[in-house]
Amino acid sequence: MNAMVKEARLRIMRLARHRDTLKTVEGVEQRTSMNDARTALCIALGRDLDDIDATSGHSLSRESYESVRQSWRWNVQMHGWSEWYERGLSEAQAWWRERRPEFVDGDDWLAGIVKDGPS
Repeated sequence: MNAMVKEARLRIMRLARHRDTLKTVEGVEQRTSMNDARTALCIALGRDLDDIDATSGHSLSRESYESVRQSWRWNVQMHGWSEWYERGLSEAQAWWRERRPEFVDGDDWLAGIVKDGPS
């Protein structure tokens, strides 16, 4: 791991310890700093600038999408399907659909692992 990646990850961890509400100036500044740190990490990891969400700093790359999708599949396989997963999965898919509909459209995240789950 190169030094820039290490420093960006350490900055995110330091910022995460100081969670504040968005109802205060300090909270808004902390959130902005966290978003900037995510952007720096994406750049250090070599993400294309077009694959970085300008608002949140999250990676919108195909690789990131597949990682999130695979994480959902693993969790459902390991823990079984539940209403909690249904709500969370819907939110995750909506987040991606809003930003990268071409990745989500027609992609069944749970194909082959959930018989009576969502479609």
